Amino acid sequence: MNCMIQRCIILTYRSNINFDICRKIHTVFTTCNRPLTTRILMIKSSAQLCHNNFLYTSKVQFEKTKFNLKLLPTKSTDDFSITQMKKRLKKRKPVTNNETNAAYSVKALATSEEYNLEALVQGLIEQKLYMPSSIRTMDIMLSLPSKKETEELIEKAKDWALVHGVCMRSKQKLNKNVLQFAPFILMPSPFPRKEFENACQIQIVLNILIHRVAQDYNFLKETLEEIVKVDNFTEKLFEICKIINSEGGSAQKISLGILRSDLMLDTTCSQKDMIKKCLPYCCWKQVEINTIASGFGWLGPASTELHKFVLRELGYYKEIKNLPENNALQIICSSMIKAWKIYGNEQAVILFVVEDVTYNICDQRFHEFEIRKQNPNVRVIRRNLTQLAAIAKLDSNKELIVENYIVSVVYYRSGYEPGQYHTQKEWDVRLLIERSLAIKCPTIQYHLAGTKKVQQALAKPGVISRFLKNEKTCAEIKEIFTELYALDFDEHGDAAIEMGITDPHRFVLKPQREGGCNNKYGLDIKHFLESVKNKKDRVAWILMDKIHPPIHKSYMIRPDNSISIEPQELVSELGIFGIIIANGNDIYVNKQSGHMLRTKLATANEGGVATGLALPDVIHAVAKYEINHEPREIFFFREGTIVMWNISEFECDNVLKFLKKYEQNRYTEYIVKSESELMCYGYADYGKRNHIKDGNIILDLNATKLDKYTFSNAMAQSVKLGIWEASLDHYIDSIAFVTEDLKAGKKLRMTQHEVLKKQGELFALRHSINLSSDLLDTPDFYWERENLERLYQETCSYFNIAKRTRVINEKLNHCVELVGILSTHLSDRHHIRLEWMIIVLIMVEVIFEIVHYVESIITLDCNYNWIKKKEWRRVFSLLFSFPIRLSANSIGTFCRCFL
Repeated sequence: MNCMIQRCIILTYRSNINFDICRKIHTVFTTCNRPLTTRILMIKSSAQLCHNNFLYTSKVQFEKTKFNLKLLPTKSTDDFSITQMKKRLKKRKPVTNNETNAAYSVKALATSEEYNLEALVQGLIEQKLYMPSSIRTMDIMLSLPSKKETEELIEKAKDWALVHGVCMRSKQKLNKNVLQFAPFILMPSPFPRKEFENACQIQIVLNILIHRVAQDYNFLKETLEEIVKVDNFTEKLFEICKIINSEGGSAQKISLGILRSDLMLDTTCSQKDMIKKCLPYCCWKQVEINTIASGFGWLGPASTELHKFVLRELGYYKEIKNLPENNALQIICSSMIKAWKIYGNEQAVILFVVEDVTYNICDQRFHEFEIRKQNPNVRVIRRNLTQLAAIAKLDSNKELIVENYIVSVVYYRSGYEPGQYHTQKEWDVRLLIERSLAIKCPTIQYHLAGTKKVQQALAKPGVISRFLKNEKTCAEIKEIFTELYALDFDEHGDAAIEMGITDPHRFVLKPQREGGCNNKYGLDIKHFLESVKNKKDRVAWILMDKIHPPIHKSYMIRPDNSISIEPQELVSELGIFGIIIANGNDIYVNKQSGHMLRTKLATANEGGVATGLALPDVIHAVAKYEINHEPREIFFFREGTIVMWNISEFECDNVLKFLKKYEQNRYTEYIVKSESELMCYGYADYGKRNHIKDGNIILDLNATKLDKYTFSNAMAQSVKLGIWEASLDHYIDSIAFVTEDLKAGKKLRMTQHEVLKKQGELFALRHSINLSSDLLDTPDFYWERENLERLYQETCSYFNIAKRTRVINEKLNHCVELVGILSTHLSDRHHIRLEWMIIVLIMVEVIFEIVHYVESIITLDCNYNWIKKKEWRRVFSLLFSFPIRLSANSIGTFCRCFL
C-alpha cells in the first residue's frame, strides 16, 4: 500500500503524549511503502491515518528500539459511520497550534437518551472522585486588555468619578473639605432585562399599595400594636401618628412619597415547578421597601454614566445600548418641584432634613442642584433635627416657619434611626412638622408603612386584597414577597423561633428600623434568639427567608491604595424608585422614577452570603484530586451527553461505566464510540477571545467555566445529532428493500402492523430532533449573553449543526413520504381483499338464487309436465340473464357505497 500520511491523530492516552515527538513522527513518516528505522521514545497508541480519498484504521506500534512500521488496514470502514467519515475528512485538526501554549483534549459522547441528573449528583458525591461544582452563570462577559492597560483604565475611571461627583466623605478620616470617590464596579453588573422591566412596571402598583396602607390608620394600629410595647423607636413614631389622628389628621392632606423598592434575584425556589430551564435564577424577591430617605437618586445615574465611559474606553460601543436609561435624579427632583407648586406659595422653600454629619454629601447636594437647575425660583435649605428643634415653629395658619422661611415641602434624609433623635426635642420637632401645612416626604404614616412588621403583615393571605381590588394585581404583588415570620408569643411565633435556632443560615433577622447594619446573620441569629426566646423583646424582630442571589464576577474599585485587577465574586441588589403625590384617594402623580444597582461582595453579610447556582439540566463536575495545573472537568447534560475536558482515555472508560446506572435507554457501545467528538484545546495569549481555529479550541487565559460550558453545549448538540443521524441511517437501511420492491413491482414484504411501528419510530425521531432539542434555534440561556451566544453559534457552525439538521429533516420528510406510500398501498390491498370477499359473497348469493329459481321451475303444475322446445329456450335465457343482472347491480351498489 502506498499512501501519503496527511495527519496522525492520536486517539488514546492523549494527555501523556509528548507533542514535540509527535511532530517529529509527522515529518519522518513521509511514505509508507518502505521500512522506516529511527529511535523514538516509546509511544503506544491507536492512530487514525487519512488518505486523500480513503479512511483506514490501523495499529501503529512505536517501540523504544529500532522497528519497522507496519500498517494493518482493515478491509472495510465499519469502525466509522458514514456521517463521521464525511465530517472528519472535511476538518483539519492538527494536534497543536501556534496560538496555544499547551494542548489538552476534550471529548464529547452521547451515551443514552437521558440522564437522571438528580440521582447522578448524589452518585458523584458518594464516589468522591468527581465532585459537583457550581457554574457562575453571571460571570463577567467583557474581557479587559493587558494588565498595564487595565491599571491605566482603573486610574482613568477613578479620576472620572472624582471629576463628575461620584464621591463620598470618608467615615474613617472625616474631613468635610475632602472627598473620595465612592466605591464602584468597573464593569456593568448583569441583570436580566425582562425582570428589570417587570420590576419597573410593578413599582406603580407598589406606590398605590403603600399609599393606601399609610392612609389606613386602623390597619397600622392593629399591625404595630405588639411592636410598640417592646420597640421604643417604633413606639415614638406611632405616638406621633396617634396624636395626629386624634387631632383629626394632619393640616396638610397632600403627601409626597419617594419610595424605593429593593429586590434581588433568587436562586432558590419554594416550589419545584418554578425552576427555569435556561436562567440562572428562579424568580426575584423584594428585600424591602424604603419609604424614608430613599437615597442614591444621584449615584445611580452617575454610575450609569461612569460605566458608559469605561465601555467607550474599551471599545465596547455596542454594549452601551444595553445600559438602561436612568433619569432617577431628574424625576425625583421634578416631583419635589411639583409638590412645591401644589403648595401654591412661590416664596416658600424646600427643606432637606439631613444628618448631623453627611457622608453621602454628593448624592444629597446633587438633588439640591438639580432642583435649582430645573426651577431657579425654588430655594433649598438644609437643617438637621437638632437645629430645627431650636428654630422651627408654626404660624397661625399652621405654616412651617424655619428662620423666616415658609416651608412648602419637607424632604427627610434623616430621622430613620434612633441615634438621630438625641433628646425629646428632636421628637417634638418631628411632631411639629407633622402638624404643619408643609407637604411631607414622607408623612409619619408613610414612615410606619415601611416597617418590617407591616411588610410581614402584607404578606399574609388576603391582606393585600384589603388595599388592591384587582385579583391579578394582588397575585403579582404576592409573588415578589419574601417569606417573613413574626416572632409573636403564639404557636406561629414559637415555630419561627425554633426554625431560626435550628437552621439559622436559612434566614435573616431584621429589626423594624432602617439604616443598614442592623440585621443579624448565621450563628448570630441562633445566639440572639436563644437569648430572647422567653423575653418580650423578640416581638420587635422579624425572621425573613434569606435570598440567595446569583453570583457574578467583576472588578470592585475602592478608595484605598491597593489596586487589584482580579475579578471578585459579587451579588447585586436592584432598587426601583417610585413617586406618588396624592390627596387621599386623589392621585396627582404616580410613576416609576429610575433605578439604582448596588453591588456588594458575595461574602458580605449585608449583601447576602450567596452560593452560585449550577446551570439547570447540566451537572458540572471537577476531579477532586489534581494531577497537573490544568483542571479535569466533566459536563453531564440531561439529554444523555457527556463532555470531558482533560480526561484520559482510562478515566473516560471508568466514567462511562459509572454512568450506566443513571442512564435511560442506553445506546450501544459501538454507536457511542463511533459518533463521539474529539478535539484539542489550549490557551492563547492574554486578551484574545475564545474561538476555534484549525480544529482546535483556543481559550482566553481568563476563560471561565461558562465559556467551557458553551463549547461543551455545542459539542453535546453535535454528538447527539450524530446519534440521530446514525439512527436515521439505520432506519433507512431497514426499509431500503421497500424501494426495490416498489421499483420491481413485487409484493411488499411488510405487514400493516410493521408499517405502523415504522411510522412510530420515525415520528419519535422527528420529535426528538425538532421539538425536544435546541437544534433549530439558539437556547434561551444565550439570548442575554451576547458573547456566549456568538461563541455558541460559531461552535455550532464549525460542526455544521444547522446544515446537518436541515439535511436530516429532508431525509425524514422523504421517509415520511415513503412510509405514507406503504401505508396507503397496504390499505388499498386490504380494501381490495374486502372487495373480493364481497364479490364472492355476492356470487354465492347468485348461486343460491339460481338454485331456487330452478327448483321453482321443476315444481311446476303437473298440467305442464312437458315443456315445448321454445319454452326451454326461454327458461335457459332467464337462468343466464338473471344472475348477470343481479351481480352487476350488486357490484355497482357496493362500488357506489365504497367511493
